[in-house]
Amino acid sequence: MGHTKGKRFAGVMAVGLLATAGVGVAMAQGGLSANLALSNTVFNQEVSGLDATGVSIFGGVDSQHDGDTGVARLIFEDATITDMCMTAPLNLPGLGEKRFQMLVPGENTTAEHLVLGSPGLVGGLSLSNAQIGVDASQLDDEAPAGSWGLHADGLNAKDQVIKATSIAADKLTAAGSKVGIVDADKAEC
Repeated sequence: MGHTKGKRFAGVMAVGLLATAGVGVAMAQGGLSANLALSNTVFNQEVSGLDATGVSIFGGVDSQHDGDTGVARLIFEDATITDMCMTAPLNLPGLGEKRFQMLVPGENTTAEHLVLGSPGLVGGLSLSNAQIGVDASQLDDEAPAGSWGLHADGLNAKDQVIKATSIAADKLTAAGSKVGIVDADKAEC
């Protein structure tokens, strides 16, 4: 049996931790690491309420497995989500078309530095201290200089239907969640 020397082990661990930290920083700054290919799945989210602070919205690009797609990039520094339902289509070998489903009742979903890539969303919202038409590069380092953006101190949204290609957060808590695979016609959202 071989023996690993303490200094060699510490060196390998340090390199691994630095690489992991680098990916975490890239995800926090740009939503997703630039070298992650997304699954080409547009998934559904329905929420009865969304309260957020530190809101930035601007145009962006999500790199999908088969090419890039334009999205509204939504960034919330802190968010509380009420009655969340999220589903994504799945094609499982031997089982056919199914849906991944996650249900979180009540105000049990919270997020820090939540970043969404959304090709479309519908619902009512109210913004506090909104600044519309700001240079998006002031909101996010990944946004092209001179592109259009919106910033608000706070957002209150009701009955949102969100199509999303990506979601990332520094911290995401979903207490009391129910996760499962259901028949496509039995999905709740």
